[in-house]
Amino acid sequence: MRNNVKPIFPVTDELLELIDLLDRISEIDEDQFVPHTMNVLNKVYAQGIIAGYHKAREKKDHENNLRRGEKGERK
Repeated sequence: MRNNVKPIFPVTDELLELIDLLDRISEIDEDQFVPHTMNVLNKVYAQGIIAGYHKAREKKDHENNLRRGEKGERK
């Protein structure tokens, strides 16, 4: 079954480093290694989404503030 698993994340040097690090510091069984790795990746992915959302929100708020300032100057 393991041979049929296809990665949903690109296999990069950073990903291989993460897997190697998890393998060295983790005492989990081999059967639990992939789920554990995916759990870590999901947390990292979620943190990236949240950070991206906050940046997009700040940009939108900044643009809205600029527009409000322009409208105020036209009066």
